[in-house]
Amino acid sequence: RGAAAARAKTLAPLTGTADLASELDRRGIVRTALLHRIGVATDVRPPGSVEAAGWLMSSARADEVAAGVSALVTEHAASHPLDPGLTPHALADRLGLPAPELVTSVLAPPLRLRDGRVVSGAAEDALPAELEASVRALEDELAEAPFAAPTADRLAELGLDDRRAAAAARAGRLLRVAPGIVLLPGAAELAARWLADLPQPFTTSEARKRLGTSRRVALPLLDHLDRARLTRRLADDRRQLVEPR
Repeated sequence: RGAAAARAKTLAPLTGTADLASELDRRGIVRTALLHRIGVATDVRPPGSVEAAGWLMSSARADEVAAGVSALVTEHAASHPLDPGLTPHALADRLGLPAPELVTSVLAPPLRLRDGRVVSGAAEDALPAELEASVRALEDELAEAPFAAPTADRLAELGLDDRRAAAAARAGRLLRVAPGIVLLPGAAELAARWLADLPQPFTTSEARKRLGTSRRVALPLLDHLDRARLTRRLADDRRQLVEPR
């Protein structure tokens, strides 16, 4: 059916010792181990080629992958505005790549890897209009009392269910201290500054009073400060600020 003739035409230029550039152009993506087995030196890579996870990718194939990643991320962001970004594994599967590292190796602005997902920096902070209104309403409510996290009922009134709050948190507009406990970005650092006014170490009750909030909010907020290494929990359940190194 002409397959042998077509193959012969492809192999015709490959006379003598195999050349890395020609092998990459012909294969697109190839394992470095295979190149070594067939006697191709890989110490000097052609310009624009990409090496990741034991694979080599030609410059032309890398350009195709970069364009494909951009198109898939943009398409996903348009159809899933509350859940932007795709994992490198998902993108590799969609593009027929043998390793997700080949996806991350071609990322360039505005694309970047954030929290294990490839997102577009140009649109990652943009929120749907309805969610933007909800976040602005919450910002107004927390302006005077930054640690008075709204109750579940109030969050529902604002239209900030767990999914929407998570989307706003991923965009850097909210801080989810715990499920159902939502504050503004920078609340952890602000809490640490306020707690510095207390004698060290301090109790949970003292922290609650200084922050002007309820025990419902104070407990998970203090746990968050521990995880952020802004405070340290002692054996007697008191806490103290962690001095900056």
